[in-house]
Amino acid sequence: MMRRNTRGRRGQSLIEFALVLPLIFLLIVNTVNFGAFFYAWITVASAARTGAQYMVLGGASATAPGEATPAQIAAIVRNDAASLPNAQSLQVTVCTNNDGVMQPVSGGSGGGCSTSSLADPEPEQYVLATVDVTYTYQPLIPLWDFPALGVHATLPPTTIHRTAAMRMIQ
Repeated sequence: MMRRNTRGRRGQSLIEFALVLPLIFLLIVNTVNFGAFFYAWITVASAARTGAQYMVLGGASATAPGEATPAQIAAIVRNDAASLPNAQSLQVTVCTNNDGVMQPVSGGSGGGCSTSSLADPEPEQYVLATVDVTYTYQPLIPLWDFPALGVHATLPPTTIHRTAAMRMIQ
């Protein structure tokens, strides 16, 4: 009787492993994708800050040939975010806020320049320089999803938008 009882339990651990394995796999995949998302978030924020610093300090040094151009600022931002997968989806908009008037320096329609929350408390003395960076995050390990039902096995493609604002002396 004792022998028959152990013989019936031999496959139990195999079945438990087969039931738990997909959950462990899903946990590992989501950990990798969330880590990649946070890496992209931090990289985009850092790239926007780097672009704003270059815009503000580009013409400030004695040996600088002149103010930074929008193409140079966009190149700095793209170089800073070059390690991201899908880096070609980066969109950079450079704007200035001079005495309450937002003006696009680059970026076409100036969609990133419409933020009224970025107001300078001393507009007579400073120009507010903003660099908006938009990036479309694609998961590193895409799994099945049903967008019509709102069910995703992992992070869906997401837009990351970060803005860096710095003040320049007029």
